[in-house]
Amino acid sequence: MLALRPRVVRAIAGKELRSFLGNPTGYVFLTLFIGTSAAAAFLDDSFFGRNLADLATLNRYIAWILMFFVPAITMSTWAEERRAGTDELLLTLPVRDGEVVFGKYLGALGVYTVGLVFSLANLAVLMYLGEPDMGLIFANYLGYWLMGGLFVAVGMVGSMFTANATVAFILGALGCAGLVFAGAWPWSAGIVGTLVFAAVASLTWLVATGVARGVAIAALIGGVLGLAAWLGGLWPGFAEAFSHLSALEHVAWFGQGIVRLGDVAFFAGGSAIALVLCSLLLNRRHW
Repeated sequence: MLALRPRVVRAIAGKELRSFLGNPTGYVFLTLFIGTSAAAAFLDDSFFGRNLADLATLNRYIAWILMFFVPAITMSTWAEERRAGTDELLLTLPVRDGEVVFGKYLGALGVYTVGLVFSLANLAVLMYLGEPDMGLIFANYLGYWLMGGLFVAVGMVGSMFTANATVAFILGALGCAGLVFAGAWPWSAGIVGTLVFAAVASLTWLVATGVARGVAIAALIGGVLGLAAWLGGLWPGFAEAFSHLSALEHVAWFGQGIVRLGDVAFFAGGSAIALVLCSLLLNRRHW
């Protein structure tokens, strides 16, 4: 991911952005996202009951909304290339893996950013109804953007494994769901931790060998180790440790108007790790 050429990254990002926004499906996505976010913000009875011009109700639902909408952006990032066979052409071009990955990431993030900008119509409603705290609104939207950036990176990893856009959507949604459910209930963090063990084991096998045979066995071994650490008591505090992977926990502070460095680092660092993983998986395809 080092020494990326800005010109190449911009070209790839522009291609991805034009591809999505040049398709009617892209505008359907934007319309649904804007409508859903507005409904979550204002159709909850508690919004009027609180008598405050803020986005507290949307803050409660935004992670669940993005869990489905962001994978809809990323599902074709790699899957469509593989289905059309253009990935082979892309791999023969004089571009680095990091440039391809980061360019595609910026393109998908650009699409999400466009949707987020249009959802600022929510702010117009708040200004009509009252006098919103602009600092609080800025922090809210910064949290939405950072969380969406992480979900975009996770969705891209899911799209790396298949040529079927629907399967890519499901894999991306499952990855994002793990980041949401990790802090939803006490027991869910243990399940997420076990799945992380399985995922790390399978990805390690795939990156190290470059072949799909044996991935299921590696995932099974990782899952068993995760269960032993959680239910067997080999790792005290296992569930609590993985509960900190919750996007809900970190975005909640933005909802209160508090921008903490640790929360910014969580979203930015998680995105970076997912992009490095994408680059490693793409590099294996050269072999």
